[in-house]
Amino acid sequence: MAPVDQHRAALAENGYSIATGVLTDAECDELLATIDGMAGTWGRSLVQSFHGYRTVRYFDLLNAAPVFRILPAHPAILPVVRAVLGHDCLLSTFGTVAIGPGEPAQAIHADDVLYRLPRPHGDVFCNVMIALSDFTAENGATRIVPGSNRWPDDPEIRIMRDGEVDDRYPSIAAEMPRGSVCFFLGTTYHGGGANSTDTARTGITMAYCAGWLRPQENFTVAVRQELAATFPPDLRAVMGWSTAHGGALGRVYTEPDHFSGPLVAGLVPPDAPRRAM
Repeated sequence: MAPVDQHRAALAENGYSIATGVLTDAECDELLATIDGMAGTWGRSLVQSFHGYRTVRYFDLLNAAPVFRILPAHPAILPVVRAVLGHDCLLSTFGTVAIGPGEPAQAIHADDVLYRLPRPHGDVFCNVMIALSDFTAENGATRIVPGSNRWPDDPEIRIMRDGEVDDRYPSIAAEMPRGSVCFFLGTTYHGGGANSTDTARTGITMAYCAGWLRPQENFTVAVRQELAATFPPDLRAVMGWSTAHGGALGRVYTEPDHFSGPLVAGLVPPDAPRRAM
């Protein structure tokens, strides 16, 4: 694994960076078995032309098996994201993605278009793709357009039909062995590749946004406070149970030191002094 500053430099120059050996084979096996066990009991999401009809995506993972909770604040992942977006960055979305056999290539796109910020702009969004199986050009490894993070415009999204290839942009396959992680910026043009094999290409996708932006998923509402209170501090922080911009955002004004976090009333002694608002 390259040091954090090397990943940050690669992201600034090329829009992506790959770290190998982040997860062990045993960790990948446990995650794959857990995902397989969710079939039929956990609702699929985003089943449509853009995200794919043969691609299985599960979300709400922080309410699923505890094994998922090690990933958003993983010591080989979160420091890289924080180096790009700031220490107060937030988890924006967190889901599984298994591109099934026969799935065509996804439309090339940039993820931070959801914020409707004119380009160029500073980095406000960072994606993390975790490979639970080997990612190859044949089984649908994420397509990356290197250097597109520095381009002045967002891509025009064009939905691909079966057998059709979007060759408007010079993309490469982000090939990597299982257990690896591909970081790529929200401004980087990318898309899931076509899977021409007979097995699924399975990964976990996480995205983070700057602390002053609203995440795609509302984790502070989705996860009940009693459960969130048991999570490690870094995980609670990226969920939104923290302050941002030096304490200017996310405050609880009636609590000492503007404390913000799960079960705030229960974690602060009832006789603690209250600050004036």
